[in-house]
Amino acid sequence: MTGKNNDSSSGTKLFLTNLLSQYGLQLAKYIIPLLTLPYLARVLSLDGYGIRSYVLSAMTLMSVILEFGFMQSATKKIAENREDKRQAGLITGAVLEAKVILIMLAGVFLCILTLAIPLLNENKLYVAISYVAISLNSLLPDFVFMGYETMGILTSRYVVSKGIGLILTFALVHSESDLLLVPLIDVGTSVIALIQTYFGLKRITGVRISFPCIGAGVQELKESAAYFVSNFSSTLFNSYTTMAIGIFFKNPADVALWSLSMTVVSTIQALYSPIYNSLYAYMVARKRLLLFKRVVHAGLIGATTLSVLVVVFSELLMRILGGEGYAHGSYLISMMAPVIWLSFFSLVFGWPLLGAFGFTKHVTYTTIASGILSVFAITAVGLSGYGTLATMAVVRCLTEALLCCSRVGIAYVKRGDMVRMSAACKSAGED
Repeated sequence: MTGKNNDSSSGTKLFLTNLLSQYGLQLAKYIIPLLTLPYLARVLSLDGYGIRSYVLSAMTLMSVILEFGFMQSATKKIAENREDKRQAGLITGAVLEAKVILIMLAGVFLCILTLAIPLLNENKLYVAISYVAISLNSLLPDFVFMGYETMGILTSRYVVSKGIGLILTFALVHSESDLLLVPLIDVGTSVIALIQTYFGLKRITGVRISFPCIGAGVQELKESAAYFVSNFSSTLFNSYTTMAIGIFFKNPADVALWSLSMTVVSTIQALYSPIYNSLYAYMVARKRLLLFKRVVHAGLIGATTLSVLVVVFSELLMRILGGEGYAHGSYLISMMAPVIWLSFFSLVFGWPLLGAFGFTKHVTYTTIASGILSVFAITAVGLSGYGTLATMAVVRCLTEALLCCSRVGIAYVKRGDMVRMSAACKSAGED
């Protein structure tokens, strides 16, 4: 019994260590761009910075495609096989093969996209270099470190590589004529990250990569497809709301107010990411429901506090983000506060709980169902002629409530199965 308690205590400490590491990473992701972006906005001129921003938005889409859900599917497989280093090495090799296949396929798609969109077509070299950078980033085996619950390297790697990139940006980029140096620096930081990661892989996890036949890579693509559909659907459905407001309301000011409100929501949701990542890594490896319950209880307090603070300081937040001219839209931030509260539970009851216990389809179905409802509701409101930003905010809250309640409901129905799997995992000594 004492041994099991020690194992449980060790697992909890590991979770907390990873959580702190992930919050360190999140802090670095806030600070480094905050130093870089204003500098680039000044030295690149409006046109140059506009090109960078537009290409960056396209690369964000390509990054989602290249990630393809491996962070969930491969992390789970590594966690389930982490005692077998040889098998873990084969899984890692197969996933990397799958990523190379994706890089080639997505590259073809990007070529078509570049030819079709004038701004990308006029800056083909910038697009190509940027794609090399995100392709290199996609080859980082972060899923291995998550599967072994050793996520500290993710933070140190980001700080080192992006810190060097920050110094190079200040040293080399001085005007719009240096525009191509921006993606070239990104390529350089990606190479640094790859070197640091692969040197640390064997030392930290004990995994030596082995490459199986190409069929194994194709199989990894098939297994990760459900995760990709869920993640990509969520991205598309969220983007649709902003697009719909621009189409139906035809007022740039409305789009600006909505975008600023969503910026507040997404910024706070980013605070949930370290919890999500650390909890998912812990749950796929240990399936300890007790820790999950503790996280939910703590999250209830945290999410409630954040939601209340957003309502109280909504006008101040809008003034900071947009200035005095946007202060009248602070009501939108207040109306979106329920999304902040609900989304915490939508996230933790998704992949960290249902996904960790193998209910992958249920996570995907809930994402798609709530997304489809959102599209229909927003379209109906827009076509009715009576739509307002407040109405859109209500729809956003209702669809988030559907996502949250459906996942919590499925967890309640499947609670017996999860308790049995958790007990089996404990008795097998995997915790």
